[in-house]
Amino acid sequence: MEKLSPSSFTFEKWQAGSLATFGLETREHSITSEIGKAIIKKYAVGYCDGSDLFVRCKPETIAVMFETDTFDEFWTHLTKHEFKEVFGYD
Repeated sequence: MEKLSPSSFTFEKWQAGSLATFGLETREHSITSEIGKAIIKKYAVGYCDGSDLFVRCKPETIAVMFETDTFDEFWTHLTKHEFKEVFGYD
């Protein structure tokens, strides 16, 4: 997965969707379940350290950009622990 520039993570893209778009809850048990991991890996296209963002800066998180089947993009924060559980690296 590609590391993206913080400028890619805009407020408009943050508002454009959420993990609920894929039927997931924004809770660790949903994100790190086998189904949750598979869905997140399928749609994730990039990431950036959450503390580097210009909008919705959030320390101790990783911002992950997603692209839906209709090519719409949105992003959300995952905790660093969730990110490691899903992708297997920091």
